[in-house]
Amino acid sequence: MKYSLLNYICCPTCSGDLTFIIPPPGEVTQDDASEIENGLLACNARACSRWFPIRNLIPELLPDHLRNWEKDLEFLKTWEQTLPASIFKELWEQSQSFANRPVSVQDHGSNYKKSEISIKSRVTEADFFGPGFSSPFNPGNPEYTMHLIRRLGNVLPLLELKRGDVVLDMGAGYAWTTEWLMKMGMVAIGVDICRTYLDIGVRRMGKTLPLPYLVIGDIENLPIKNNRLDAVLCYDAFHHIPDRKKAMGRFHRALKDRGNIVLAEPGGMHEFARVSTEVMDKYGILEKGMELDDINGYCEGLNVLPPEQHFVLKIQGHEVGQTLSREFVYAHPYVDCNIFVVKKQADTQGLILQAPSFKKKIKTKIKRLLKRVFFKLVG
Repeated sequence: MKYSLLNYICCPTCSGDLTFIIPPPGEVTQDDASEIENGLLACNARACSRWFPIRNLIPELLPDHLRNWEKDLEFLKTWEQTLPASIFKELWEQSQSFANRPVSVQDHGSNYKKSEISIKSRVTEADFFGPGFSSPFNPGNPEYTMHLIRRLGNVLPLLELKRGDVVLDMGAGYAWTTEWLMKMGMVAIGVDICRTYLDIGVRRMGKTLPLPYLVIGDIENLPIKNNRLDAVLCYDAFHHIPDRKKAMGRFHRALKDRGNIVLAEPGGMHEFARVSTEVMDKYGILEKGMELDDINGYCEGLNVLPPEQHFVLKIQGHEVGQTLSREFVYAHPYVDCNIFVVKKQADTQGLILQAPSFKKKIKTKIKRLLKRVFFKLVG
């Protein structure tokens, strides 16, 4: 972890500033090129007193109910001889208190999140993680490689980034998108809830090379400070988030005025596809697509412009000039995902996105119910 990451991250529980305990503050270099492989971060807020591990260059900034406290206490124990006795005792006792405290937060999607965190224990296929070591390139499947790059190439302009802008790569996975954003000159922060994927990303990039900022965190408890981001990229990842309205609110908080959220995600029928149901059954991971009406709902009450859906079409010369009906658009996709853009407005403009009308909500629910029934009948 680079020292400069402290400019952007915060405690996931109270949003307090973080500081290094290990290495001691006096020994931490502020040089951007140096990486801290293992250590401890602590929240500066007196009422919080939480600490967080840095393992394999990556800080783990998860809320209490998603932490593996047994593993974290083992990690803390390794620093017993390094820390002053009084500080170690305080951290140890507080950690045990947090570990044994009943879960008070309402997190209805915690089962999905814990499945993602423990994905390694659920995988039986020997080559499941293989593509991560060369992502996005997959010599065994060049068509999929081209698909990934084409999709990214089409959504990048919508982020409206310039050199030095700070961009959150949400659900970074193997972090190849984070790496590419960094190499384009952006300050890229890749956040994922699963260490397995990020560790593979670090191995692929190599510790001798400059690494982008990587953080293990829960998007619904986003450990990013207020007004730090110029843009958020959701690249085939937002459809795994259980509470999307809460996540969108966290993006809004961390974004600067006029910052963009760009989503490249599967459509509303995604959850009914056989491959999706198989993944949910086997790995316990949420697979739920989205349409523009859904995005409007996630943004309800936020200071944003009405969300946009963008289409990239593949048409032949003789089709130029035809009416762009909904049927025509959906029959000529060049990028096989839904692309959405949400722009945060300046607070002074007071443009709060209104909730969809009751009639529209009922209409959307009926449409989804009919689709679900149809897919069950034909499936």
